[in-house]
Amino acid sequence: MLTWENELNTDLVRPVEIYGNVANSQVSFFMMNDKAYLMDGEHYLTYDGETFSEVTPYVPKISISKDPAGGGVAYEDFNLLGKGFQDSFSADGVATEFVLTLKELDDTPLTAGVNGTPMNEGNGFTVDRVNGKVTFNAAPEKGTNNVIITAYKTFAGFAERIKKCRFHVIYGGSNDTRVFVSGNPDMPEYVWASDLYNPAYFPENRFYKFPDKVMGFSKQYDYLVIERANGKHQVSFELNNGEASFPSKPINDQVGTIAPNSIQIIENNPVSLSKNGVYMLTASNVRDERNVSRLSEAVEAKLLKEPNLDKAISFEYDKKYWLAVNENVYLFDYAIGEWFLYNNIPATCFFEMDGYLYFGTKDGLIQRFYQDTEINAYHDDGKPISAYWKSKHFTFGADEQRKLVEKVYYALKPATRTSTDLYYVTNKKESGLVKSNRMDLMDFRDLDFNNFSFLTSIFPQESAVKIKAKKVTHFQLILKNEKPDEALGILSCGVKYKYQSYVK
Repeated sequence: MLTWENELNTDLVRPVEIYGNVANSQVSFFMMNDKAYLMDGEHYLTYDGETFSEVTPYVPKISISKDPAGGGVAYEDFNLLGKGFQDSFSADGVATEFVLTLKELDDTPLTAGVNGTPMNEGNGFTVDRVNGKVTFNAAPEKGTNNVIITAYKTFAGFAERIKKCRFHVIYGGSNDTRVFVSGNPDMPEYVWASDLYNPAYFPENRFYKFPDKVMGFSKQYDYLVIERANGKHQVSFELNNGEASFPSKPINDQVGTIAPNSIQIIENNPVSLSKNGVYMLTASNVRDERNVSRLSEAVEAKLLKEPNLDKAISFEYDKKYWLAVNENVYLFDYAIGEWFLYNNIPATCFFEMDGYLYFGTKDGLIQRFYQDTEINAYHDDGKPISAYWKSKHFTFGADEQRKLVEKVYYALKPATRTSTDLYYVTNKKESGLVKSNRMDLMDFRDLDFNNFSFLTSIFPQESAVKIKAKKVTHFQLILKNEKPDEALGILSCGVKYKYQSYVK
C-alpha cells in the first residue's frame, strides 16, 4: 500500500517569484552549460541561477572568405531562433562596397569589425538594406577574413518553429551534446537539433521530418528513439570527415505512442503507452515488428477504457513503472512482472527528491507518498485505505465435484499496526466477517496500549481460521483491511478442503 500527505510551505521554503511571463501550460526543463533552459510552447527561456530571460540567440557566421562583390564559402547555417547573421570578407584594399549574402534586411543597426576595430552603422559605413550592401567611407585594407559584418533579417515563423516545441531530449550518440526538440503543433512531424553544446543555436537545415506525428523521445544504448504516433524511428550518430550527422531509419511501423508523457526507460528499454496498451522496445537495431513486447495484458480490460489516455503521465521509481491517468495509477513492478492499481491519486506530474516520491496536482499542490518506515504511514491524506486481496474462484481441480472447505491458513506480515478481516464467497453465498486477526509489532516509537503486543519477530506469522463451507463448487477468499494507519501484507495462503459428491 502507498499513502501520501500534503507538503505545506513554511516561511523558510516559501517560493519567491523570479519570472512572471511563463505560459500557463506544462513546461519542459533541461540543463546545459551550467544553465537551466525552459520551454513552455510559447517562450524559450534560460536561467543562470540569478536571472530568468529569453534565450539570446547565437549569431552564426553564414559565410567566410567572401570577396567584396559576394561569393565566398558557406560556413554556418542561419539560426532559426534569431535574426542576426555574419558575413566574413577578405578585403582587397580597393573596394568600399561589400555585398552581403542576404537582402531585404531588418531595421536593426548593423555593426562591423575591420581588422579587429569595431564600427557602427552611420559611423564609418552606410547600408543599402534592400540590396544587402554595405559601403565603407574608406576601403578596408587588404586581408583574409578581416572584414566581419553583422546584419539582421527576419524570416517569418523561423523562431516559432523552436519556441512552440513542447518536449526535448539531450543526445549526441555516446555523449549528450545536443538538444533535440519537437512537439510544435503546427509542424508535428518535425524534429530540430541544436548545435554542439549550444542550445541557443538551432541551424536552419538541421531538421528531420517523420511519416507521422512525433510524440516524444527515448534512448536505448547509443540510439535515439523517435516515438511516433504510429511507429518508431531510430536516430544514430555518425562522424564523417569530422562532420557530425544523425541518420534515421524506421524500426517499427505497428506500435506507436499516444501519450507523450508515458515514455520511460526501464532497464535500458523504452516503455510507452500505445493505443493497444503498454509496450517495451526490446531491440532498436533491426526493423522488425517483433522488436516490441506487450507488458499490460493483465490490466488492459480497465486501462484501455480510461478516457483521455493521451493525457497519461508516467514515472519510474522504486523499480516500478507508474502510469497515472484520471486519478488512477497503473503500477508495473517489473522486478516481479506484476501490475497493481491505485486510485485517488490526482497526479499531473511526478518527481523524486531525497528518495521520496512526490506528485503535483491540477490545484497546484505538491503531495508526497509516505514510506513504510514512517510512523502512521498507511492512510490516504488522513483517510483509511481500503486494502484487500481476493483469490480467484477456486474449483480445486474438480469442477464436477462438490467440496467441503474446512480451514484457511494465511501468513500476515507483521508491522507496527496491521490486521486483517477474512471473508469468503462461494457459489452459494457471500459470508459476513469470519474472523479478524492482528499481527502488531512492539514499536517504542508508537505504543498503543489498546492493541499492545509483545511480538518482536518480523518473520511471517501463520494463522488458521475454520470455515465449514459445505457442498460448494467454487470458493473465493477475501482478506481485507480498511482501518486507518494500518498496513496489510499477505505473504502466503492455504486452503484445506475435501472432495464430496459429484454434481448431478
